[in-house]
Amino acid sequence: MHQAYIIHKILKQGVQIECIAAYDNNVILGTRSGQLIMYSVDESGDVDMLMFNKNFSKKAIVQMQVIPAERLLFVLTDNVVHVCDISQVGSNFTFIHSAMATKGCTLFALDVKTTKLPNGEMTTVIGVCCAIKRQLQFFYWKQDKLNTFEFTIELKDVPKALCWVDDAVCIGFKDEYVIYNMLPTKPEKHDLIVTSSSHSMDPCICLLKHKMLGVSKDVYLVVIDPNDYVKKPDDRLKSHGVIDAAVGSVEIKNKPKPMMYSSSLLDIVWDEPYVIGRVANGIEVRCIESSSINKDTLVQTIPELNKTKFLVRSGKGTIFAAAMSELWCIRMVDVPTQRKILLQQKKFQLAIGLTNISEEPDDIKASTIREIHMRYARELFANKQFSDSMKEFEKAVADPYDVIRLFPNLLQDQTNKPSEIVVPAPPTPQLEEKDMENALLALIEFLALARQKEVVKLRDTKSTSKSLLSIIDTTLLKCYLQTNDSLVAPLLRLNQCHLEESEKTLKKHDKISELIILYQMNGKHKKSLELLKAQASVEGSSLFGYDRTIKYLQQLGSPQLSLIFEFCDWVLKEAPEEGLRIFTDNFIEVENLPRASVLDFLLSRHKGLVIPYLEHVINVWKDNNTLLHNVLAKQYREKVHNLLEEIKREESEDKSNAKENIRKYREKLCDFLKNSQNYSPEVVLKDFPTNELLVERALILGRLKEHEKVLAIYVQVLGDVQKAAEYCEANYADDKDIFATLLKTLLKPVREPPYENVELHPDFLRPNEDIILELLNKYAEKIDPYVVVPLLPDDMPAQSIWKYLETALRVEIAEHHEKEMMIGLLKAEIQRVRRQIRAEESKYVVLTEFTVCPQCKKRFTNPPAFVRYPNGEVVHLSCHDKYAQSTSSTSS
Repeated sequence: MHQAYIIHKILKQGVQIECIAAYDNNVILGTRSGQLIMYSVDESGDVDMLMFNKNFSKKAIVQMQVIPAERLLFVLTDNVVHVCDISQVGSNFTFIHSAMATKGCTLFALDVKTTKLPNGEMTTVIGVCCAIKRQLQFFYWKQDKLNTFEFTIELKDVPKALCWVDDAVCIGFKDEYVIYNMLPTKPEKHDLIVTSSSHSMDPCICLLKHKMLGVSKDVYLVVIDPNDYVKKPDDRLKSHGVIDAAVGSVEIKNKPKPMMYSSSLLDIVWDEPYVIGRVANGIEVRCIESSSINKDTLVQTIPELNKTKFLVRSGKGTIFAAAMSELWCIRMVDVPTQRKILLQQKKFQLAIGLTNISEEPDDIKASTIREIHMRYARELFANKQFSDSMKEFEKAVADPYDVIRLFPNLLQDQTNKPSEIVVPAPPTPQLEEKDMENALLALIEFLALARQKEVVKLRDTKSTSKSLLSIIDTTLLKCYLQTNDSLVAPLLRLNQCHLEESEKTLKKHDKISELIILYQMNGKHKKSLELLKAQASVEGSSLFGYDRTIKYLQQLGSPQLSLIFEFCDWVLKEAPEEGLRIFTDNFIEVENLPRASVLDFLLSRHKGLVIPYLEHVINVWKDNNTLLHNVLAKQYREKVHNLLEEIKREESEDKSNAKENIRKYREKLCDFLKNSQNYSPEVVLKDFPTNELLVERALILGRLKEHEKVLAIYVQVLGDVQKAAEYCEANYADDKDIFATLLKTLLKPVREPPYENVELHPDFLRPNEDIILELLNKYAEKIDPYVVVPLLPDDMPAQSIWKYLETALRVEIAEHHEKEMMIGLLKAEIQRVRRQIRAEESKYVVLTEFTVCPQCKKRFTNPPAFVRYPNGEVVHLSCHDKYAQSTSSTSS
């Protein structure tokens, strides 16, 4: 407890006070005999009477309320609301308006708002809610009179207390509190708490901070937030009976808990940050929010004011209290004096609240509040309330480095903070294991927010100094390792941790996978790969095997190509197929690797992987590079050659595997030579042997259009007339005499083979008439008799080639007929076009000196330059050009 207010006894009147109102340093008394009196009270307590109206009313003044901004006084007397002007001292409460529509009013409440007009001026909007019997009627002040709203609320009983806040009206009956939401067309009623108890007393309602309401419930002050009922119209806070139900029902996040007084509350006044309550044995001053360190809300008791009946707040730090015929002024003690005492009592929140309303300069106020937050945070930390402590550090905008220093060993080996931010570290409590975990969790939350702010600061200032960010991230790393190590990897990917310190910490906790991420994000790829290689052979390690190394190498990309070649070697040796994924997986970094360099590396170190690599590049990535296609053809040829040599060298009779491999690779080579359009046949042919792989050689020669050589291989060496015929069919469109070439090859066999160490096929050492006749009959339409017949043997019977000759003759006649028909059609078309030309040439235009251009409305000069349109109109050439130009620009 401390002295928050000083009491000045102002005067002892001979009149009976029925109500009071106040504003600034002025207090207005309403008496039982209907008098109005205004006094001015200065800082020392001296009193000066400003106004006195002896005959304002013949009845008692029941209620008064002042609107300081408009200098208006609303008075309830004789069950009617009157409005007076108090702007002129000595005017003795100039009467403005008597609202007879309020006849029967027993209680009223004002709702005063300041709004901005469309012209930019500020105006005050005044609403009046009157309790008239069992009904609430609403009025608004305009043009010096109260105007009626067509809006009423029917009640179950006569109200004893009333408060209007924005779109909600709170009503206190003798047995309960209710609140009405006035936003809907029909007001919605919500029950709050019951007031029934062993004590018989009137309810009281007070407007607190943030437009929250304080209502009395026996010895408790219960806080109500009207927004809960305006935004969410339900009855979930309805309660009956015991105080625990009422307390539990209104405990909503960020709302103060019910506050207990020493005895039943008779009246309430809010004077930030205090709630002044009138109780049976005096006045109690309490703070609405208790400190988490000091739970006592009592600030001061004023027992000498036990006779008071009325309390009213005049302004910040000034309250007037009145008894039947006595008046007191209660003034707040200056803030610095209170703050000093409160800090000694460790009531930090109250000290902050007082400082917020003080009239100190803004810079001093901000500095003081920050200092109090820091002291409060350290006190909370010392009391092991770590979460609350970190929240206070955040409010104080504390330097993260200073907060980290509260924790032992977190900064022990880390780079020192720059000297300009060094702050003496406060003594810290000895933390047990459970306390340390809670403390670290709270620190993590604080540092996460601090990190966001630091990132924004660096982005906005475009600063390159990241020392504080490095300290925050490194400390977070240590915290995560002790609390939740699953968050370590995401943190390391942010790449701001101090490398050496983080490396040491991760090794200490045996976090090898996370250490890899640290190296990777700091560009220490060689260290990462060395560690991956070392761990690959360690049983039980999370990095056992080669998969992690493959993924790591895939992410490096072209700038680290030499490093990729250095560390992929051991993977390719242990698992060639899996290791090849380093160069073939579907990642943008992998696909963008220089393929020529990769090919050179594989050729020099891992030749067995060249073919699958090139197959992926050509068939999957659709690479059209001629060099790669040439190399793949060469690799296929070398593979087949080596397999053939292997079969020759093997002594075992079981050569099925080698033969199967030969068949597979020869199929691949043939398909490649047929389908690829990007290899260079001249280059590929140079490396092909002449004594083997003759089918493949024929495919290459076919690409070079060496038809005679291809047919010689198929017929004279391989003896495969079917393939020769298929080849002729495939190339007939380019060479109409290709079948004649095939027949010539069959009719005039060579005596010597086309290549060394190659034997001629025995079936084609001499002309084979059966095959020749079969070809003549099958392909008669594609074989020119003028070319073939002279090649046939003289002794070949005419009967044997009769079918061929008949077919060839029919084809010749059909072609002749087709040509004659085409000639006739063309002649007819020529005649038609000539007739059309003559018809067009016969058209003429007559231009006289009276002919006018339809566009410019001018006559044609002699000789005229004109244009005739298909519809017969004739215009100047220049007019036509202008029209055409405008049309083209419009369409574009």
